[in-house]
Amino acid sequence: MTDATSGSASQPLAASAQRPSVPGLPGVLDAVILGGGPAGCSAASWLAQLGLSVAIVERGPRLCGSLQALTYHQDWLLGQPGESLAALGDRYADHVQTLPGVQVLLHRSAHHLDWQAEQGWQIHLDAPEDPHGVASGDHASREPLRARALVLATGLTPRHPAPLYPATARQGRVLDAIELTAQRESLPPGRVLLLGGGDNAVENALFLNAHGHEVTLWSRSDWRAQTHLLQQMDAQPGIRRRPAQAMPTAVVAQPEGVSVTSKAYGTETFDHVAVLLGYEPEPSAWLLVADALQRAGVTAPSQPFRDEPRFGALGLFVAGDASARQHPCVQTALGDGVVAAKQVEAFLRPLRESQPPASLRRNNRQVIHITGLRFGANLGVLDFEREGPQPIQVDAEVNLGAQMIVSRDADIGHVLDYRRVRLIIIDECTAEHTDLLEALLGKLCTRLMKLPGVVGVRIKVTKLEIFPDCQVAISAECGQW
Repeated sequence: MTDATSGSASQPLAASAQRPSVPGLPGVLDAVILGGGPAGCSAASWLAQLGLSVAIVERGPRLCGSLQALTYHQDWLLGQPGESLAALGDRYADHVQTLPGVQVLLHRSAHHLDWQAEQGWQIHLDAPEDPHGVASGDHASREPLRARALVLATGLTPRHPAPLYPATARQGRVLDAIELTAQRESLPPGRVLLLGGGDNAVENALFLNAHGHEVTLWSRSDWRAQTHLLQQMDAQPGIRRRPAQAMPTAVVAQPEGVSVTSKAYGTETFDHVAVLLGYEPEPSAWLLVADALQRAGVTAPSQPFRDEPRFGALGLFVAGDASARQHPCVQTALGDGVVAAKQVEAFLRPLRESQPPASLRRNNRQVIHITGLRFGANLGVLDFEREGPQPIQVDAEVNLGAQMIVSRDADIGHVLDYRRVRLIIIDECTAEHTDLLEALLGKLCTRLMKLPGVVGVRIKVTKLEIFPDCQVAISAECGQW
């Protein structure tokens, strides 16, 4: 996992001659990947094989470092039964570091990002540390990275729900999933409470029970672990099970133990408590991306950031668990990395092809205009407005950003069909009754901004018959203009 970084890019993206010699990182890179886990490594591998220059920024001391503690054997890796994730991580890291065209920046974090239309991303990194933990003063090491495309592959972080995981004063006794994995082999035998009912919780229960701990496994729902893990747990009567029960109301860590309070069991004391209630996308890089886009006048993606075409048009992509996919794991992360690399290559392809004459590039922003669209809408808070549809007029502008003035083909699949824009406006205004005109504007902006390639929306909605002597209209603007 990594974070993400200021400055203003100043060179256009189009000239392929600017592609850098990767070891020195001058000029403009094709892509920067934030995060050196399986998804980031997979994306880098494919980008390099596609002939693109790429840098991986990883805040840890090694690629795939999050897998190093996972030394137990896995059986769900297709074609590799009994393999450990730690061994897989070693092989992934070794492979990527031998690829030409890939620069690996370890112990680096991005602290600020900038994005500018036609120029791309600029990533400012924290200074690297030497082996003694001292930040380098080398000016060259502080030069920002500039890239045409940015890939977020920052992975997951354990959920820390209050009040189960105290923000402070945990006394080393309340652990999350990562902390438990790192410490479980060295924990002195004692009373351990595991909160969770998935694979991770049951596997840890089996491990700790086998190492002499008195284990209580407490789940807020029925068990969600794989069948073979549940069968192993059923064969271990020493594991106390509390499925489908409300979580504790208080967890208080003290030097001598952890006090756990619940309605069902009152107050109990454990030596350690592990909160294993899943993961969520690591937010630091996304926050920097959102800040950069907001400063550029672009509506930022929601968190977790998912694969949305409108952000692909800005050279922003996501790979692996950072997208909060339904089932995060190493194998799905590898596949996501491939998909992200192909998306980057497709985004960069027009920039690498011959550019049209300057006369055809003077005004390369394309906007779809829908003017004077009139129909009846279910809108308004007044009594007579609730009796039936009210006549309105909608005027819309949809910004598609930088486009070729002359189309290279006549395939409507390569452009945004304005019939689709018209139908979306009518559908959103007639699907259900909306009290406030402001709320209707918000729904229209949100829906249209999700269309592929759309970077900005302007909407004006006019009530045609609300007053006998005038018309009332409200307009809104979002995204890039």
